[in-house]
Amino acid sequence: MVDIKEIAKENQKTIKLYLEDPYIRELECELTNIYWEKGGKAYLTLNKTIFHPRSGGQDYDLGWIQNPEYKFQILKVFDVEDVVIHYCKLQSGDPSRIKAKSNVKCILDWERRYKNMKLHTAGHILDYAVAKAYGMLVETLNANHSPPDAYLEYKANPPTNEKLKTIIEEANKIVKENRSVKWIWVEAEKLNEVAFNAPNLARLPKSEKYRVIIIDGVNGIPCTGTHTSKTGEIGEIKIIRIEPTTMGFKLHYDTN
Repeated sequence: MVDIKEIAKENQKTIKLYLEDPYIRELECELTNIYWEKGGKAYLTLNKTIFHPRSGGQDYDLGWIQNPEYKFQILKVFDVEDVVIHYCKLQSGDPSRIKAKSNVKCILDWERRYKNMKLHTAGHILDYAVAKAYGMLVETLNANHSPPDAYLEYKANPPTNEKLKTIIEEANKIVKENRSVKWIWVEAEKLNEVAFNAPNLARLPKSEKYRVIIIDGVNGIPCTGTHTSKTGEIGEIKIIRIEPTTMGFKLHYDTN
């Protein structure tokens, strides 16, 4: 059985291009190592990648890693100590001819990624809208920014009809204004100068630097997810249902 922690120890940190430009759909790079399992499945490491792992409430990307001699379909993506590991199934090619240090092409399942980008950006906007409705920042307990069931769990009483109306109106006002969304890296000691309207800073893991997603005039939240560059790309934020939970409520949502 392959141990992904051991894989991480054997490989250099992966260059994560999805953090710099989430709109990259294809990439030429190097297959640095391959670890086979039974049934034509394998763990692949690359020197750089466009595939986002499951993290921060966002699901992993899917897609393909290939060259003229073989083609892998991605099943899952992991990040272990900054080594991105791609769990794949061989679709075509002779396993005996597939070697490390070969050149490959990565092709992203763009439809899946773009939906995740819209949902994750919408999640940050909803944090702002909930704060507006409740008159204060509301702590988030859990989140899923990917289909088929995107939600945010808040530590508060479920919203009244009036509060829910405010949340929907405030969120879609930000969408319609087509505000800019940018991401910057900031040293830990300067985080408080950049982050604002961020509900969970107290729970943030220690790091030398942070990537902060800034929606113009809305919030600046430390986050390693993928986001749209304009709020208008979301189309519309729809509240599907409100679910009471032990410590608060889940706000289930979707986008166009």
